[in-house]
Amino acid sequence: MLQEKSRFLQRLLLVADLVLVVGCWLAAYWIRFEALTPPEWVPVSEYLVLLPWVLLVWVLAFQSSGLYSSSGAQSLGAMAVTVTRAVAVGALLTMAALFLYRAFSFSRLMFVMFAAFTMAGMISMRLLLFGIANRRRRRKHKHNRVLIYGAGKVGRKLAAAFDEYPWMNFDIVGFVDDSQVANDVLGTGDDLLNIVDQFDADGAPVNHVYLALPLDAMQKAREAVDQLATRLVHVYMVPDLFQFDLLNSRVTNLGELPVIHVIDESPAEFGQILKRLFDLVFSTCVLVLLSPLLLLIAIAVKLSSKGPVLYRQERMGLNGKTFDMLKFRSMPVDAESRTGPVWATPESDRATPVGGFLRRTSLDELPQFVNVLRGDMSVVGPRPERPVFIRDFRDRVPYYMLRHKTRAGITGWAQVHGWRGDTSLEKRIEFDLYYIQNWSLALDIKIILMTIRRGFVNENAY
Repeated sequence: MLQEKSRFLQRLLLVADLVLVVGCWLAAYWIRFEALTPPEWVPVSEYLVLLPWVLLVWVLAFQSSGLYSSSGAQSLGAMAVTVTRAVAVGALLTMAALFLYRAFSFSRLMFVMFAAFTMAGMISMRLLLFGIANRRRRRKHKHNRVLIYGAGKVGRKLAAAFDEYPWMNFDIVGFVDDSQVANDVLGTGDDLLNIVDQFDADGAPVNHVYLALPLDAMQKAREAVDQLATRLVHVYMVPDLFQFDLLNSRVTNLGELPVIHVIDESPAEFGQILKRLFDLVFSTCVLVLLSPLLLLIAIAVKLSSKGPVLYRQERMGLNGKTFDMLKFRSMPVDAESRTGPVWATPESDRATPVGGFLRRTSLDELPQFVNVLRGDMSVVGPRPERPVFIRDFRDRVPYYMLRHKTRAGITGWAQVHGWRGDTSLEKRIEFDLYYIQNWSLALDIKIILMTIRRGFVNENAY
Protein backbone atom coordinates (compact mmCIF):
# COMPACT_ATOMS: atom_id res chain seq x y z
CA MET A 1 0.00 0.00 0.00
CA LEU A 2 2.76 2.45 0.94
CA GLN A 3 4.65 1.69 -2.25
CA GLU A 4 1.56 2.01 -4.43
CA LYS A 5 0.59 5.36 -2.92
CA SER A 6 4.16 6.57 -3.19
CA ARG A 7 4.35 5.61 -6.87
CA PHE A 8 1.04 7.34 -7.57
CA LEU A 9 2.21 10.55 -5.92
CA GLN A 10 5.58 10.36 -7.69
CA ARG A 11 3.89 10.04 -11.09
CA LEU A 12 1.47 12.82 -10.24
CA LEU A 13 4.35 15.04 -9.18
CA LEU A 14 6.27 14.19 -12.37
CA VAL A 15 3.30 15.25 -14.52
CA ALA A 16 2.97 18.47 -12.50
CA ASP A 17 6.69 19.17 -12.92
CA LEU A 18 6.52 18.68 -16.69
CA VAL A 19 3.51 21.00 -16.95
CA LEU A 20 5.52 23.51 -14.93
CA VAL A 21 8.51 23.12 -17.29
CA VAL A 22 6.27 23.87 -20.29
CA GLY A 23 4.85 26.92 -18.55
CA CYS A 24 8.28 28.23 -17.56
CA TRP A 25 9.59 27.68 -21.10
CA LEU A 26 6.74 29.74 -22.58
CA ALA A 27 7.00 32.39 -19.84
CA ALA A 28 10.73 32.78 -20.43
CA TYR A 29 10.12 33.14 -24.18
CA TRP A 30 7.43 35.78 -23.68
CA ILE A 31 9.58 37.87 -21.31
CA ARG A 32 12.67 37.63 -23.53
CA PHE A 33 11.04 38.23 -26.93
CA GLU A 34 7.86 40.15 -26.08
CA ALA A 35 8.31 42.08 -22.82
CA LEU A 36 11.99 42.86 -23.42
CA THR A 37 13.53 44.21 -26.61
CA PRO A 38 15.43 41.32 -28.19
CA PRO A 39 18.46 41.87 -30.41
CA GLU A 40 16.85 39.60 -32.98
CA TRP A 41 13.25 38.44 -32.70
CA VAL A 42 12.66 34.70 -33.07
CA PRO A 43 9.11 33.36 -33.66
CA VAL A 44 7.63 31.22 -30.90
CA SER A 45 7.24 28.29 -33.33
CA GLU A 46 11.03 27.85 -33.35
CA TYR A 47 11.06 27.35 -29.59
CA LEU A 48 7.94 25.16 -29.61
CA VAL A 49 9.75 22.74 -31.93
CA LEU A 50 12.46 22.34 -29.28
CA LEU A 51 10.01 21.83 -26.42
CA PRO A 52 9.50 18.01 -26.79
CA TRP A 53 13.27 17.50 -26.71
CA VAL A 54 13.58 19.77 -23.69
CA LEU A 55 10.90 17.75 -21.89
CA LEU A 56 12.71 14.50 -22.68
CA VAL A 57 15.99 15.86 -21.34
CA TRP A 58 14.37 17.13 -18.15
CA VAL A 59 12.57 13.83 -17.53
CA LEU A 60 15.98 12.14 -17.69
CA ALA A 61 17.41 14.74 -15.32
CA PHE A 62 14.55 14.47 -12.82
CA GLN A 63 14.64 10.67 -12.72
CA SER A 64 18.42 10.39 -12.45
CA SER A 65 18.71 13.04 -9.71
CA GLY A 66 16.51 11.15 -7.25
CA LEU A 67 13.86 13.87 -7.36
CA TYR A 68 11.04 11.42 -6.71
CA SER A 69 12.75 9.18 -4.15
CA SER A 70 11.68 9.21 -0.51
CA SER A 71 15.04 10.59 0.65
CA GLY A 72 14.40 13.78 -1.29
CA ALA A 73 11.15 14.49 0.56
CA GLN A 74 12.02 13.94 4.22
CA SER A 75 12.51 17.64 5.02
CA LEU A 76 12.29 21.05 3.42
CA GLY A 77 16.08 21.27 3.30
CA ALA A 78 16.43 17.90 1.57
CA MET A 79 13.68 18.86 -0.85
CA ALA A 80 15.38 22.14 -1.80
CA VAL A 81 18.74 20.43 -2.33
CA THR A 82 17.16 17.68 -4.46
CA VAL A 83 15.26 20.17 -6.63
CA THR A 84 18.36 22.32 -7.08
CA ARG A 85 20.39 19.27 -8.11
CA ALA A 86 17.71 18.11 -10.55
CA VAL A 87 17.41 21.55 -12.18
CA ALA A 88 21.21 21.85 -12.41
CA VAL A 89 21.47 18.47 -14.15
CA GLY A 90 18.61 19.38 -16.47
CA ALA A 91 20.19 22.73 -17.30
CA LEU A 92 23.57 21.15 -18.06
CA LEU A 93 22.07 18.46 -20.29
CA THR A 94 19.89 21.00 -22.10
CA MET A 95 22.83 23.34 -22.70
CA ALA A 96 24.88 20.46 -24.05
CA ALA A 97 22.06 19.46 -26.42
CA LEU A 98 21.40 23.02 -27.60
CA PHE A 99 25.10 23.50 -28.24
CA LEU A 100 24.68 21.14 -31.21
CA TYR A 101 21.50 22.89 -32.45
CA ARG A 102 22.36 25.30 -35.28
CA ALA A 103 18.96 26.28 -36.71
CA PHE A 104 19.13 29.66 -34.94
CA SER A 105 21.07 31.42 -32.19
CA PHE A 106 19.50 30.31 -28.92
CA SER A 107 18.90 33.07 -26.36
CA ARG A 108 21.10 32.54 -23.30
CA LEU A 109 19.05 35.04 -21.30
CA MET A 110 15.88 33.10 -22.03
CA PHE A 111 17.56 29.89 -20.91
CA VAL A 112 18.73 31.46 -17.62
CA MET A 113 15.21 32.73 -16.94
CA PHE A 114 13.76 29.34 -17.85
CA ALA A 115 16.03 27.52 -15.37
CA ALA A 116 15.38 30.08 -12.63
CA PHE A 117 11.59 29.98 -13.14
CA THR A 118 11.61 26.18 -13.13
CA MET A 119 13.58 25.96 -9.89
CA ALA A 120 11.41 28.57 -8.16
CA GLY A 121 8.21 26.95 -9.39
CA MET A 122 9.18 23.42 -8.35
CA ILE A 123 10.27 24.53 -4.88
CA SER A 124 7.10 26.63 -4.43
CA MET A 125 4.87 23.74 -5.49
CA ARG A 126 6.56 21.42 -3.01
CA LEU A 127 6.33 23.99 -0.22
CA LEU A 128 2.60 24.14 -0.88
CA LEU A 129 2.33 20.35 -0.72
CA PHE A 130 4.35 20.25 2.51
CA GLY A 131 2.09 22.88 4.01
CA ILE A 132 -1.07 20.98 3.10
CA ALA A 133 0.39 17.71 4.43
CA ASN A 134 1.45 19.27 7.73
CA ARG A 135 -1.93 20.91 8.12
CA ARG A 136 -3.67 17.58 7.63
CA ARG A 137 -1.33 15.94 10.14
CA ARG A 138 -2.07 18.60 12.76
CA ARG A 139 -5.79 18.08 12.28
CA LYS A 140 -5.42 14.28 12.42
CA HIS A 141 -7.44 14.14 9.21
CA LYS A 142 -7.98 10.63 7.82
CA HIS A 143 -5.00 9.18 9.63
CA ASN A 144 -3.91 5.64 8.83
CA ARG A 145 -3.11 4.21 12.24
CA VAL A 146 -0.41 1.56 12.17
CA LEU A 147 0.50 -1.07 14.75
CA ILE A 148 3.79 -2.92 14.22
CA TYR A 149 4.29 -6.43 15.56
CA GLY A 150 8.05 -6.64 16.10
CA ALA A 151 10.16 -3.87 17.67
CA GLY A 152 13.49 -5.15 16.38
CA LYS A 153 15.67 -3.74 13.62
CA VAL A 154 13.10 -4.33 10.89
CA GLY A 155 10.22 -2.87 12.88
CA ARG A 156 12.17 0.26 13.79
CA LYS A 157 13.28 0.77 10.21
CA LEU A 158 9.70 0.29 9.03
CA ALA A 159 8.52 3.00 11.42
CA ALA A 160 11.23 5.34 10.13
CA ALA A 161 10.11 4.61 6.57
CA PHE A 162 6.58 5.78 7.37
CA ASP A 163 8.02 9.08 8.63
CA GLU A 164 9.46 9.65 5.15
CA TYR A 165 5.93 10.02 3.76
CA PRO A 166 4.27 12.73 5.92
CA TRP A 167 1.65 13.52 3.26
CA MET A 168 0.23 10.00 3.54
CA ASN A 169 -0.81 10.62 7.15
CA PHE A 170 0.47 7.41 8.71
CA ASP A 171 0.40 7.41 12.48
CA ILE A 172 2.45 4.76 14.33
CA VAL A 173 0.43 3.99 17.46
CA GLY A 174 3.07 1.65 18.87
CA PHE A 175 4.72 -1.75 18.77
CA VAL A 176 3.94 -5.25 19.94
CA ASP A 177 6.93 -7.38 20.89
CA ASP A 178 7.50 -10.55 22.89
CA SER A 179 10.97 -9.66 24.21
CA GLN A 180 11.51 -5.90 24.20
CA VAL A 181 10.32 -3.48 26.85
CA ALA A 182 10.02 0.18 25.86
CA ASN A 183 7.61 3.09 26.19
CA ASP A 184 6.20 2.47 22.72
CA VAL A 185 5.86 -1.32 23.17
CA LEU A 186 2.20 -1.80 24.09
CA GLY A 187 2.33 -5.50 24.90
CA THR A 188 3.27 -8.97 23.68
CA GLY A 189 1.92 -11.08 20.87
CA ASP A 190 -0.62 -12.60 23.27
CA ASP A 191 -2.05 -9.10 23.75
CA LEU A 192 -2.28 -8.30 20.04
CA LEU A 193 -6.02 -8.75 19.60
CA ASN A 194 -6.84 -6.97 22.88
CA ILE A 195 -4.70 -3.99 21.83
CA VAL A 196 -6.50 -3.73 18.50
CA ASP A 197 -9.89 -3.98 20.24
CA GLN A 198 -8.90 -1.32 22.78
CA PHE A 199 -8.05 1.22 20.09
CA ASP A 200 -11.37 0.41 18.40
CA ALA A 201 -13.25 0.96 21.65
CA ASP A 202 -11.54 4.33 22.16
CA GLY A 203 -12.78 5.55 18.79
CA ALA A 204 -9.33 5.54 17.15
CA PRO A 205 -9.20 2.15 15.45
CA VAL A 206 -5.98 0.61 14.13
CA ASN A 207 -6.25 0.40 10.33
CA HIS A 208 -3.03 -1.46 9.50
CA VAL A 209 -0.95 -4.10 11.28
CA TYR A 210 2.55 -4.86 10.01
CA LEU A 211 4.22 -8.11 11.03
CA ALA A 212 7.96 -7.39 11.20
CA LEU A 213 9.12 -10.67 12.67
CA PRO A 214 12.33 -12.70 12.18
CA LEU A 215 12.26 -15.75 9.91
CA ASP A 216 12.31 -18.15 12.85
CA ALA A 217 9.05 -16.65 14.20
CA MET A 218 6.81 -17.57 11.28
CA GLN A 219 4.55 -19.58 13.58
CA LYS A 220 3.83 -16.43 15.58
CA ALA A 221 3.11 -14.60 12.34
CA ARG A 222 0.65 -17.31 11.30
CA GLU A 223 -1.13 -17.12 14.68
CA ALA A 224 -1.32 -13.32 14.40
CA VAL A 225 -2.83 -13.53 10.92
CA ASP A 226 -5.45 -16.02 12.12
CA GLN A 227 -6.42 -13.69 14.97
CA LEU A 228 -6.48 -10.50 12.94
CA ALA A 229 -8.60 -12.17 10.25
CA THR A 230 -11.50 -11.74 12.68
CA ARG A 231 -11.10 -7.94 12.71
CA LEU A 232 -11.36 -5.14 10.12
CA VAL A 233 -7.64 -4.44 9.85
CA HIS A 234 -5.26 -4.70 6.92
CA VAL A 235 -2.37 -7.06 7.61
CA TYR A 236 1.07 -6.94 5.97
CA MET A 237 4.21 -9.01 6.45
CA VAL A 238 7.73 -7.57 6.38
CA PRO A 239 10.14 -10.52 6.90
CA ASP A 240 13.45 -9.89 8.63
CA LEU A 241 15.95 -10.30 5.79
CA PHE A 242 18.62 -7.97 7.16
CA GLN A 243 21.02 -10.84 7.64
CA PHE A 244 20.90 -11.28 3.86
CA ASP A 245 20.56 -7.63 2.78
CA LEU A 246 23.76 -7.30 0.75
CA LEU A 247 23.41 -5.72 -2.67
CA ASN A 248 20.48 -4.66 -4.87
CA SER A 249 18.07 -6.62 -2.66
CA ARG A 250 14.47 -6.41 -3.83
CA VAL A 251 11.31 -8.45 -4.35
CA THR A 252 9.91 -9.37 -7.75
CA ASN A 253 7.29 -11.83 -8.97
CA LEU A 254 7.70 -15.04 -10.94
CA GLY A 255 4.24 -16.02 -11.98
CA GLU A 256 2.26 -15.68 -8.76
CA LEU A 257 5.28 -16.33 -6.51
CA PRO A 258 7.22 -13.52 -4.81
CA VAL A 259 10.98 -13.87 -5.39
CA ILE A 260 13.37 -12.12 -3.01
CA HIS A 261 16.62 -11.00 -4.65
CA VAL A 262 19.33 -11.14 -1.98
CA ILE A 263 22.42 -10.45 -4.12
CA ASP A 264 21.87 -9.22 -7.66
CA GLU A 265 23.16 -6.83 -10.28
CA SER A 266 21.55 -3.42 -10.66
CA PRO A 267 18.09 -3.93 -12.19
CA ALA A 268 17.63 -2.91 -15.83
CA GLU A 269 15.75 0.26 -15.03
CA PHE A 270 15.47 3.66 -16.64
CA GLY A 271 18.51 4.90 -14.71
CA GLN A 272 20.74 2.23 -16.20
CA ILE A 273 19.66 3.19 -19.70
CA LEU A 274 20.42 6.80 -18.88
CA LYS A 275 23.85 5.85 -17.53
CA ARG A 276 24.68 4.00 -20.74
CA LEU A 277 23.57 6.93 -22.89
CA PHE A 278 25.69 9.28 -20.79
CA ASP A 279 28.69 6.94 -21.17
CA LEU A 280 28.34 6.91 -24.96
CA VAL A 281 27.99 10.68 -25.30
CA PHE A 282 30.72 11.53 -22.78
CA SER A 283 33.23 9.02 -24.18
CA THR A 284 32.66 10.14 -27.75
CA CYS A 285 33.23 13.78 -26.77
CA VAL A 286 36.42 12.91 -24.85
CA LEU A 287 37.89 10.89 -27.71
CA VAL A 288 37.10 13.62 -30.25
CA LEU A 289 38.29 16.55 -28.13
CA LEU A 290 41.46 14.79 -26.94
CA SER A 291 42.35 13.21 -30.29
CA PRO A 292 45.41 15.49 -30.78
CA LEU A 293 46.69 14.53 -27.32
CA LEU A 294 46.03 10.84 -28.00
CA LEU A 295 48.03 11.09 -31.23
CA LEU A 296 50.98 12.74 -29.47
CA ILE A 297 50.99 10.09 -26.73
CA ALA A 298 50.85 7.31 -29.32
CA ILE A 299 53.86 8.77 -31.14
CA ALA A 300 55.78 9.15 -27.86
CA VAL A 301 55.06 5.55 -26.83
CA LYS A 302 56.11 4.23 -30.25
CA LEU A 303 59.38 6.16 -30.21
CA SER A 304 60.24 5.34 -26.57
CA SER A 305 60.55 1.55 -26.95
CA LYS A 306 59.84 -1.32 -29.30
CA GLY A 307 56.38 -2.78 -29.31
CA PRO A 308 52.74 -1.82 -29.93
CA VAL A 309 51.29 1.50 -28.84
CA LEU A 310 48.38 -0.07 -27.00
CA TYR A 311 48.60 -2.68 -24.26
CA ARG A 312 45.75 -5.16 -23.85
CA GLN A 313 45.30 -6.69 -20.41
CA GLU A 314 42.59 -9.14 -19.35
CA ARG A 315 40.28 -7.71 -16.71
CA MET A 316 37.03 -8.85 -15.09
CA GLY A 317 33.88 -6.78 -15.53
CA LEU A 318 30.11 -7.02 -15.14
CA ASN A 319 28.95 -10.40 -13.78
CA GLY A 320 32.48 -11.81 -14.01
CA LYS A 321 32.76 -11.42 -17.79
CA THR A 322 36.37 -10.84 -18.85
CA PHE A 323 37.48 -8.36 -21.48
CA ASP A 324 40.69 -6.82 -22.84
CA MET A 325 41.20 -3.45 -21.18
CA LEU A 326 43.13 -0.98 -23.33
CA LYS A 327 46.00 1.20 -22.10
CA PHE A 328 48.86 3.08 -23.67
CA ARG A 329 51.79 0.72 -23.24
CA SER A 330 53.95 1.92 -20.34
CA MET A 331 56.27 -1.10 -19.95
CA PRO A 332 58.64 -3.02 -22.22
CA VAL A 333 56.91 -5.82 -24.09
CA ASP A 334 58.61 -8.55 -22.02
CA ALA A 335 58.23 -6.85 -18.62
CA GLU A 336 56.41 -9.82 -17.03
CA SER A 337 58.15 -12.61 -18.92
CA ARG A 338 60.27 -13.54 -15.87
CA THR A 339 58.06 -12.55 -12.95
CA GLY A 340 54.62 -13.32 -14.34
CA PRO A 341 51.67 -11.13 -13.28
CA VAL A 342 52.65 -9.02 -10.25
CA TRP A 343 50.90 -6.30 -8.28
CA ALA A 344 52.25 -2.82 -9.02
CA THR A 345 54.10 -1.24 -6.08
CA PRO A 346 56.10 1.99 -5.61
CA GLU A 347 59.32 -0.05 -5.63
CA SER A 348 58.64 -1.70 -8.96
CA ASP A 349 60.68 -0.19 -11.79
CA ARG A 350 59.26 -1.74 -14.92
CA ALA A 351 57.97 1.35 -16.74
CA THR A 352 59.71 3.05 -19.64
CA PRO A 353 60.58 6.77 -19.17
CA VAL A 354 57.53 7.80 -21.17
CA GLY A 355 55.45 5.08 -19.52
CA GLY A 356 56.38 6.28 -16.04
CA PHE A 357 55.09 9.76 -16.88
CA LEU A 358 51.89 8.34 -18.38
CA ARG A 359 51.24 6.29 -15.25
CA ARG A 360 51.88 9.14 -12.82
CA THR A 361 49.47 11.36 -14.75
CA SER A 362 46.99 8.52 -15.48
CA LEU A 363 47.17 9.42 -19.19
CA ASP A 364 47.81 5.75 -19.97
CA GLU A 365 44.14 5.12 -19.05
CA LEU A 366 42.67 7.29 -21.83
CA PRO A 367 42.20 4.44 -24.38
CA GLN A 368 39.70 2.91 -21.97
CA PHE A 369 37.09 5.30 -23.35
CA VAL A 370 37.11 2.90 -26.31
CA ASN A 371 36.23 0.12 -23.84
CA VAL A 372 33.32 2.28 -22.70
CA LEU A 373 32.03 2.61 -26.27
CA ARG A 374 32.31 -1.17 -26.66
CA GLY A 375 30.22 -1.71 -23.54
CA ASP A 376 33.00 -3.38 -21.54
CA MET A 377 33.23 -0.50 -19.08
CA SER A 378 31.51 2.64 -17.86
CA VAL A 379 33.02 6.08 -17.34
CA VAL A 380 32.38 5.72 -13.58
CA GLY A 381 32.41 2.47 -11.62
CA PRO A 382 34.66 0.15 -9.63
CA ARG A 383 38.08 -0.27 -11.24
CA PRO A 384 38.39 -3.68 -12.97
CA GLU A 385 41.02 -6.12 -11.75
CA ARG A 386 42.98 -8.95 -13.36
CA PRO A 387 41.39 -12.40 -12.89
CA VAL A 388 44.68 -13.86 -11.65
CA PHE A 389 44.54 -11.52 -8.63
CA ILE A 390 40.79 -11.86 -8.09
CA ARG A 391 41.14 -15.57 -7.34
CA ASP A 392 43.13 -14.55 -4.25
CA PHE A 393 41.11 -11.47 -3.28
CA ARG A 394 37.68 -13.14 -3.39
CA ASP A 395 38.48 -15.43 -0.44
CA ARG A 396 40.56 -12.92 1.50
CA VAL A 397 38.47 -9.74 1.21
CA PRO A 398 34.78 -9.96 2.31
CA TYR A 399 32.23 -9.03 -0.35
CA TYR A 400 34.97 -8.51 -2.95
CA MET A 401 33.00 -10.17 -5.76
CA LEU A 402 29.99 -7.90 -5.22
CA ARG A 403 31.81 -5.11 -7.04
CA HIS A 404 31.22 -7.07 -10.27
CA LYS A 405 27.46 -6.47 -10.04
CA THR A 406 27.92 -3.30 -12.11
CA ARG A 407 30.12 -2.24 -15.02
CA ALA A 408 33.72 -1.44 -14.18
CA GLY A 409 34.77 2.19 -14.56
CA ILE A 410 37.66 4.37 -15.67
CA THR A 411 37.31 6.36 -12.46
CA GLY A 412 35.29 5.64 -9.35
CA TRP A 413 34.17 6.65 -5.87
CA ALA A 414 37.09 4.77 -4.32
CA GLN A 415 39.65 6.29 -6.69
CA VAL A 416 38.66 9.93 -6.09
CA HIS A 417 39.06 9.28 -2.36
CA GLY A 418 42.59 7.98 -2.82
CA TRP A 419 41.93 4.23 -2.67
CA ARG A 420 43.88 3.13 -5.72
CA GLY A 421 47.15 1.36 -6.37
CA ASP A 422 48.75 -0.44 -3.42
CA THR A 423 46.19 0.67 -0.80
CA SER A 424 43.64 -1.06 1.44
CA LEU A 425 41.45 -3.44 -0.53
CA GLU A 426 38.90 -3.45 2.28
CA LYS A 427 38.43 0.32 2.08
CA ARG A 428 38.26 0.13 -1.71
CA ILE A 429 35.48 -2.45 -1.53
CA GLU A 430 33.64 -0.33 1.05
CA PHE A 431 33.65 2.66 -1.28
CA ASP A 432 32.79 0.55 -4.34
CA LEU A 433 29.74 -0.96 -2.64
CA TYR A 434 28.63 2.47 -1.45
CA TYR A 435 28.74 3.64 -5.07
CA ILE A 436 26.73 0.66 -6.36
CA GLN A 437 24.07 1.04 -3.66
CA ASN A 438 23.75 4.83 -4.04
CA TRP A 439 24.24 5.29 -7.78
CA SER A 440 22.70 8.24 -9.58
CA LEU A 441 23.68 10.24 -12.64
CA ALA A 442 24.36 13.17 -10.32
CA LEU A 443 26.84 11.02 -8.36
CA ASP A 444 28.58 10.04 -11.62
CA ILE A 445 28.92 13.70 -12.61
CA LYS A 446 30.22 14.52 -9.12
CA ILE A 447 32.89 11.82 -9.39
CA ILE A 448 33.94 13.05 -12.85
CA LEU A 449 34.23 16.62 -11.55
CA MET A 450 36.22 15.41 -8.51
CA THR A 451 38.53 13.51 -10.86
CA ILE A 452 39.12 16.64 -12.95
CA ARG A 453 39.43 18.99 -9.98
CA ARG A 454 41.90 16.86 -8.07
CA GLY A 455 43.91 16.21 -11.21
CA PHE A 456 45.10 12.99 -12.73
CA VAL A 457 48.36 12.89 -10.75
CA ASN A 458 48.08 10.70 -7.66
CA GLU A 459 50.71 9.46 -5.21
CA ASN A 460 49.28 5.93 -5.57
CA ALA A 461 49.51 5.89 -9.37
CA TYR A 462 52.62 3.99 -10.47
